Amino acid sequence: MVDVGPLERQDPLRCVVTAHRGSLHQHGMPDNSLPALQQAARAGIPLLEVDVRRSNEGDLFLFHDGSLNSGNSYSPSSLHGRPISELSRSERAQAFLDPERTIGIPSLEQALELVSSTSSALQLDLKGESDSLALAVVQAVAQAGLLSKVVLQIRKPSRIAMLKQRYPAIRVVARCLSAEQLREALHVGVEMVELERWVSSEAISLAHSYNVPVLLNIASSRLDEPTTHRYLRSRGIDALMTDFAKRDCKMIGQ
Repeated sequence: MVDVGPLERQDPLRCVVTAHRGSLHQHGMPDNSLPALQQAARAGIPLLEVDVRRSNEGDLFLFHDGSLNSGNSYSPSSLHGRPISELSRSERAQAFLDPERTIGIPSLEQALELVSSTSSALQLDLKGESDSLALAVVQAVAQAGLLSKVVLQIRKPSRIAMLKQRYPAIRVVARCLSAEQLREALHVGVEMVELERWVSSEAISLAHSYNVPVLLNIASSRLDEPTTHRYLRSRGIDALMTDFAKRDCKMIGQ
């Protein structure tokens, strides 16, 4: 159990829910897929977290792992094990996310188009985060006129500052591995902070002193269950990333 002490009591109706890998994890919908995003958006989930990668050709697409294999796709074995960034557009088109081979790897453009007419926003986890990748993603989002529909997850405070200088309207959740990173991110100015693999009463209080909400990722862990969710909210956590977003929204009345 994460013990953050008897901090401030959080109103559970204020808590934001993020769907891990954009999925409600219901009815066999594959992670990072358009059907999963559509299902989660229709359920009214505020934030849909997805994994973004860039190919050597410059394509931006959704996929978690660094390569294809028999456990994460239905694809030719000849493509397995190669870095997915090195696969061509036509090679990625041979990979499917469902056994019926009807759901392909979506582009970021397709995901943006899907959420553009919904109340949901994409929370983008940039795989292989770098200045060039972050800028490529933000430029694509800005060109689509959808900066308000995207929240970028960024670790490096200096990268956050660079992005905000070029695109003041960009929404950022700072992924903080330490108290030092947390302080730097709060100084730069962010929409939310994610405390990665650590949490403390002091960190929550510090973020709240800047009026910045605190996100905790408990997806795919033993903590991702209702009792822990209620406990964390009662201790001041403002947002939870979960594999059970629909259940969580019902529980807090969203």
